Amino acid sequence: MSLLVQLQPTLREVARLGSLRYRLSIAILWLFLLPVGQVSAAWYEAKGQALIIDGDKPAAREAATQEAIKQAMLFAGASVRSVQTLTNGLLGDDRLQISSSGEVEQLELVNEVWHNDYVSVTIRADIFPKTSHCSVAAYPKNLSTTVFPVRNAQHLLEGQIKQLPDVLVSRLQRRFQEQSESIGISYIAPYTAQWSSPRVAGQAPALARQTKTQYVIAAEIDDVSVERHAGSALRFWEGERATRYFRLSLKVIDGMNGGTLLNKQYQTQAPWKADRFTNVDVTSSAFWHSPYGDAVDSLISNVVTDVTDALACQPLTGRVIEAQGEQLQVSIGRDHGLQKGDELYVYKSRQVIDAFGQTFLQYNVYPGKVQVVAAYADNATVEAVEGTMLGNIQPNDFVARR
Repeated sequence: MSLLVQLQPTLREVARLGSLRYRLSIAILWLFLLPVGQVSAAWYEAKGQALIIDGDKPAAREAATQEAIKQAMLFAGASVRSVQTLTNGLLGDDRLQISSSGEVEQLELVNEVWHNDYVSVTIRADIFPKTSHCSVAAYPKNLSTTVFPVRNAQHLLEGQIKQLPDVLVSRLQRRFQEQSESIGISYIAPYTAQWSSPRVAGQAPALARQTKTQYVIAAEIDDVSVERHAGSALRFWEGERATRYFRLSLKVIDGMNGGTLLNKQYQTQAPWKADRFTNVDVTSSAFWHSPYGDAVDSLISNVVTDVTDALACQPLTGRVIEAQGEQLQVSIGRDHGLQKGDELYVYKSRQVIDAFGQTFLQYNVYPGKVQVVAAYADNATVEAVEGTMLGNIQPNDFVARR
């Protein structure tokens, strides 16, 4: 017995949207029902399509394959981090990282069909849902960040895209709202910070404290350069072609202790359709529906996926604001998902330097737990659970809900 679900927008509909690189997907879901009491498995078969731009068939096949895999994983409740390659007609399992609520038993390429201006790729995945979930995944986790600096400001001159850093971080904030239910950027500082400097990165906990966030996104735009290619003498009517690059270095820093939870570089490239003298409006829909805007937008979506995966099972963490007798005031409350009756661990951390000069974070957990007796918007009152002593706990110690 099987169930078939099919979603199929047409290429003509895509063409009407005016996006040269708009990627559509066709998802086909087969569920094989097993008797009650047995472990249920599901085969997911999904098709992705991509337009062929400037005759670049490998790029079109990669885009179609990525879309097909993402659709299959979304149906299964898994999270795809990266999909990069086809190997000998089959997908390379080692290039696919899947986490969250699904396990892939088998992944294979069913077929690929080439048409005049687009390619269709079909994949099949055998997915067994996981039974365990992270207990703190549903707790809201807020991030702060700054406008992303550009390492070489000269790169922004072609097209006069000086607004790109501001627009990019705002678009990332919006993508979190669209893609993640519990993780988002709640504060964007109206300035840039050179996060590649260790001294500046060390200020991340200060930014987190000022903005009442738990994590900080520290990112820099490494490359937005344009490379131009002269037209072929045999195809002189095509004129000059240009490719624009985009590379982003990004860290997610724990605002409580300064530890790095994610450190990754993202890069992409796409045809750049504007000539040397055209000013490009990076706030416009036309830009974000262009091949380059679409490629950057896909990269932003991947950033959101990676950050969400990195933080999903991190504990809800706050600071001790005040210690009075057998009660503590802590810096997390209802806005962070904390409720009366929740139990928290109390700990302190310090940096330890080993014999080789390497620095490590050491965590010292106080025995016993504390319990929330009153929860307010952004803070809460906790008191000792029976048998727990609070005498040694000091302001700026930490509390965590695990």
